Amino acid sequence: MPLSSLFSTPAQLAEKDTLPILRALIARYTDEQPFAGLLVAFSHILVRNSLAVAEALAAGGAELVLSDAHRSPASAVVEAELAAAGVRVLPLAEAAQAADIFVDVNAVLGRVRTPRAAAEVTRTGVLHYTHIGCPVVSADDCRSKLIEGFFGTGDGFVRAWQQLRPDDALQGKQAVQFGYGKIGRGVARRARAAGLQVTVVDASLSARQRAAAEGFVALDSAARAELQAALAPADIVISVTGQPGLHSRLLPPAWLRAGRPVLVSLGAEDEYGPAFTEDEVLGGTRVPLNFHLAQPTLNRYVDPPLAAHVMALEAWARQPEAYAPGIHALPPEMDRWILTEWRRAWPDENLEGIGEELGLEGNLGRLTSKCGITNRRD
Repeated sequence: MPLSSLFSTPAQLAEKDTLPILRALIARYTDEQPFAGLLVAFSHILVRNSLAVAEALAAGGAELVLSDAHRSPASAVVEAELAAAGVRVLPLAEAAQAADIFVDVNAVLGRVRTPRAAAEVTRTGVLHYTHIGCPVVSADDCRSKLIEGFFGTGDGFVRAWQQLRPDDALQGKQAVQFGYGKIGRGVARRARAAGLQVTVVDASLSARQRAAAEGFVALDSAARAELQAALAPADIVISVTGQPGLHSRLLPPAWLRAGRPVLVSLGAEDEYGPAFTEDEVLGGTRVPLNFHLAQPTLNRYVDPPLAAHVMALEAWARQPEAYAPGIHALPPEMDRWILTEWRRAWPDENLEGIGEELGLEGNLGRLTSKCGITNRRD
């Protein structure tokens, strides 16, 4: 039974109803076939919304190689459906050898083998690809990715906490959050909305200034005495820095254990490091907390970066000669198309704190049916 048989199951059709941007890409790619002739290794976590990404690639003509690169409790249902359909999911190393184009997450495929080209969607992955030496189109720095970070990850933190600790309310707890970048900023705001008192820790002066301006107590990660004092009464420690192993080297691990707080990781890699055991971190050190959810990020927030990831590959596929080895941004016309489609689908989303960065505040912007890229490959 082919992979395409899973794209039209009732559960998958219901999933696509909440992914209007990916649906639009599937429809366009079916006609335009931008990925015809490409053999693509796919490293997304295998959940329902990532199956819609796979459908977009397949609709565009790609032959897909699925990998088990990001195993998670959330992937069990879809992995079982793939197995029942006889669709192979390859071990990571085997998948990286089986294709020469990667749709990668956290550069897990690229760290095994250098591809002909890759599309990447994470900051950690982009940092790895700077040393790999192939053309990479990144969806990480586009404005569309801000939607997931600002709204989605924080919401996922709250939902995952409620799932794993249903009898332990967040309201009234004290949290110390390490990291106030584009994702951490949204996490802190959503945690505060859930009733947490949040102290932000960041090495960047500009990040601390922004956190303070947005109503948080903000500490320098080098201010050791202040950090020890803040950690002592903390009920929760949240890490969203993007720095693997940070907490095994930044501070004495005993400081994080002093008040017996719940440790939370929302990073793509283990941010606590070897000084902390798997059972000391809620949900484990190797899986971001929200990845324990059947829907790690709500589709209204993850639809834009998922679409951006596919379109990053589209940009390369339409003009491969234009992309030298190195990191390339998603073309701005593609980014703008995603943003306007998202705002059209979710016109009531409160954009306070992010609307200006998205270029959507008070203005839907000009809605277009095309992204500005040549419609067909020559």
